[in-house]
Amino acid sequence: MHEITGRDNVLLMEGHPLTGMGNWHGLAETERWDSDIREGLDTEDVKRVLGVGGWSVQTVPLADARTNPPTLIDGHVGIACGDQPPHYFPTKAYGVLQNEELVDLAGVFQEAARIERGVDLPILSAGTLRDRRMAFVSVGVPDDAALDGLPARSHAMNLGTSHDGTCALVGCLASYIVVCANTFRASLLGTAVQEVSVRHTQGIEDLTEARHILRDMIGSASLTDAAIARLLDVEYNAGDLWHDLAGQVFPKVYVEPDDEQGWTAAHTKQEKRLEAIQSVYYSDLVPGDTRQTAWGALMAVQGWEQHERTTRTAKGAQPRHRGALALQRTVASSSGTGYPLSDALMTTDLRGLNGADLAGLVTA
Repeated sequence: MHEITGRDNVLLMEGHPLTGMGNWHGLAETERWDSDIREGLDTEDVKRVLGVGGWSVQTVPLADARTNPPTLIDGHVGIACGDQPPHYFPTKAYGVLQNEELVDLAGVFQEAARIERGVDLPILSAGTLRDRRMAFVSVGVPDDAALDGLPARSHAMNLGTSHDGTCALVGCLASYIVVCANTFRASLLGTAVQEVSVRHTQGIEDLTEARHILRDMIGSASLTDAAIARLLDVEYNAGDLWHDLAGQVFPKVYVEPDDEQGWTAAHTKQEKRLEAIQSVYYSDLVPGDTRQTAWGALMAVQGWEQHERTTRTAKGAQPRHRGALALQRTVASSSGTGYPLSDALMTTDLRGLNGADLAGLVTA
């Protein structure tokens, strides 16, 4: 289902090499690509189809109409897009994000590519879906962009969000742009390499860290393909990971209590951490063909730490990132990444590979 309704607007740069089948549902407004005139969509046109300046996402109070007079319902609000009736009824902790933020984040990614790599990346599609409940912006990444650290066949940076609780603010690298609900789900909610995700909780309007992450994807500390290839080349299985976590990584990160009761509690927590990391290791977050490598091990540890960081954050609006970017931060950061287990794992001898070896593969 395309889920482009009468209230939705989708704008597509038709004919561009990266737009694939293009306007396959025949419901998008299109602009014809001409490399002699411009590569991508105009920012003002993108804002227009997203409703910027025309309508906004609003919170409205809820009342119980069964009483006379109606009484306000405490603790919950309604979410409405423009003049539509509320369609989602979360608690007051829900954080509203305006569609204009997607345009801003796309601009951050484009500016970083221009400054750091001298490449102009075009916006190729943008719009709303499901009666304005979803919004997206897709930035094209041509094959010749030569952006270090981006996975092969990443032809788009897709940014999207929902206004009905179905997904967080998400930015990911994918092999195609978004043109409808099917491609939105496959790219932003599917198996693409998700680089940043911010939940809709109070504090989501502060996207400072998300902007830093987008800049870092193609910034001066980008991880080269050689570093990823080196990690993939190191045979490092689940048994190796459990051995190093318990024997070297955990002791570096967690201080063991001196008393017997505290020691027992600490080791119980350690067993639970190992079980949790194991569940990530065998999940879709770690592709099967990488599980027997140092890269797969790092993905598993980072995946667990990012989940812990998100669930333990009071406001819950801290961005998560994984894959090449997270590895880049682990290797290149002198001040730590906020993920101590990942940092400690990279200072461990991974069957002949250590953090110093990886640092030599990071471009400055």
